[in-house]
Parts: sequence; structure tokens; C-alpha cells
Amino acid sequence: MTKETKDHWLAAASLTGTIIGVGIFGVPYAVSVVGVLPALAFFVVLGGIQLLQHLYLAEVAMICPDKLRFPGLLGRYVGPRARAVGGVANICGLWVGMVAYVIVGGEFLSVLLKPFLGGETFQYQVVWGVLGAAAVYFSLKAISRLGLLTISALIFAFILIFLRAIPAVRAANFALVDIKDLFLPYGIFLFSLSGYPAILEMEDVLEGRHKNYRSAVVIGTLVGAALTIAFGLVVYGVTGAATTEDAVSGLKAVLGGNIATLAALLGFLAIVNCFLDIGVNLRHTFQYDYKMPRLAAWALTVGVPFAIFLSGSKSFTALVSFSGAVFGGVTAILLAILYIAVTKHHLSSDRPPLRVPLWIAYASIILLAAGAAITIAHDAAGLLRG
Repeated sequence: MTKETKDHWLAAASLTGTIIGVGIFGVPYAVSVVGVLPALAFFVVLGGIQLLQHLYLAEVAMICPDKLRFPGLLGRYVGPRARAVGGVANICGLWVGMVAYVIVGGEFLSVLLKPFLGGETFQYQVVWGVLGAAAVYFSLKAISRLGLLTISALIFAFILIFLRAIPAVRAANFALVDIKDLFLPYGIFLFSLSGYPAILEMEDVLEGRHKNYRSAVVIGTLVGAALTIAFGLVVYGVTGAATTEDAVSGLKAVLGGNIATLAALLGFLAIVNCFLDIGVNLRHTFQYDYKMPRLAAWALTVGVPFAIFLSGSKSFTALVSFSGAVFGGVTAILLAILYIAVTKHHLSSDRPPLRVPLWIAYASIILLAAGAAITIAHDAAGLLRG
């Protein structure tokens, strides 16, 4: 295998690994609240939109001669207002993501320790939140450098659950249509299928060679999306109407404590990595981009999400749904606008143009804007539900 081929598959794998993140644990519950057929419809439409957003960003990356990241690309090709909106969406999305990680991380910790120490899930969430906040302040590099290990652990947990769960799938657990909350899956699927943070890093993996860039984006997105929906359907097929928001605790009653404990351990390790990654990144954003002192930057980074959590927001899926639909939706809209801008200005890369018609980009903007508006109207109260 040549280095070029190896880098191509490594780049695709990095995107798949980003998509198979913590958001995947919310997919089985999303399937359970609407049934299989509506879930598949959401998956096909939103998966297609996310694939386009990934290709749009890759297209702009190939055009830009400098190694800019998303806000910088918006500033260069769209304008300062777009950069400002993108920055706000990014910060708010990271805040809500941190709340979700506190919630589900505490739930995993409860699965691991409650049999020995007792206590309530809320207590484990608070303990984990405090420890995570301290780690963000001190930037515990020894932990943050475990990124590859923890992502590998999460993928291992996913495969283990998948293989162990398949024999326990029961046809009677599947409901083709069982709508309890039609709009909840929208944000969850957008959140779980997004891998755009990896797109620009893929160019570094490919060492600036654009020959296989698009194909790596397509392969990485499709594999990640297929594994995500497969996980959702298999877990739903095992637990049926008893599917839980974090997937793991619902599996415990069916598959036994050992598999749930291992899955919770590996999932918690991945959450530690994700929480520290986004927490330190956000602290640095406040420090370096907004010129805030370290203590103030840290307090703003961890204080807002902890306040949201303590206010009574305990629903992992409600938060992921809201964040995916609103903040993820705004990001996806800006990606489409970015693609439209570079296409209208006839900017070109070293590869033939993507040739996605602009009407498709405009249509995705309308759909994403409508989805964000509906979610705000329908699910904003979910941020305060216990």
C-alpha cells in the first residue's frame, strides 16, 4: 500500500471516528420516539445534508491557500458578520455540548460506581462536572493526549455492544411508526451525523494532496452514517419501548451488567476526552480571541454550562436535539453560504469543481432554518425539564 493510499484511508477513518462520537448514544432513543420508518426518513435527508456540508467545507479548504479554520474562512469569503455569527453559534454549541457531556458522563459514572457506592445519578453528574471543570482550568495534558486512545475505546465499545446486541434483537420490539415526539430526532441526527470539525484536519493528513480529498470525505461520512443508524436500529431492536436516552442503561437489563459496565467505562473515557477537548478549546477562544484573563475565561467556559445543568436541565436527548438543530443548523447554513460565495466568485482549486447546483445549497438553507425555528418553538422548554 502506497503512502498516498494509506493517507487516504486514514483521512476517511478520522472523519468516521469523529462522527461516531458521544452523540451516537442518543440515536436509539431518537428511533424509539418516532418508529423505524420516520427515523429512516430523517436519516436519509439529514445524512445527505451533512454529506453536502462536509463536501462544501472540503471544497473551500482546497480553494483557500492558507490554513484557516471555519471562522477564518467565513471572514475571508463571506464577511465579518458571518464570522461573528459563526463564532456565536460555535460558542453556544460548545456550551450546550458540555452540558450534555456532564449529563451523560454522570450517567455512565453512575452505572460504574453506584453498585459499590450508592447515591443518586445527580450526585455523580455533579462530581464529574466539578472534576471536569478543574481539568479544563489546568489543561491536564496527560488526559487530553489520550484522544486517540479514548476514541478507539469508544469505537471498541460500539463494536462490542453491536456484536453482543445482534442476537438479542427481537422483531416485536420494532415499531414502524410510533410517533411520540416527531421533532426530537431532527436535532439528534444532525448532531450525531456531523463531522465537520475533522474535515479541515483531513487536509493535513493528506499533506495538502487534494486528489483523494473528496472521496475520503464521502467514504468517511457514509461509513460513519451507516454505523450510526445501524447502532440505533440494533439497540432499539433489543430494548424496544424501554430504550433509554443514553442507550447503555437500557441495555443493562437485557444484556447483563458486564457488557453495560464495560460500555459505560469506555463511553465515559471518551466523554472525558471530548469534554476536555471542547472545554480547553473554548477557554483558549475566550483567552486568545477575546483577550480575557485565564481565570475569567475559565469561569465563563465552565460556569455557563454548569448553571444550565443546575437550573434543572437533565435531559441528554433534549440538549443534543436543541444543540444539533439550532447551533448545528446555523453552522450548516453558514457552510452552505460559504460554498455559494466561493462558487459565485468562480474561485477554483486544483481539482475540477464540485458542481453541486446552487439551488440545492439554497434548499438546504431553507430546510435547516425551518428546522431550527421549529425546534426553538417546540423544544426550548426541554432545556429546563428535569
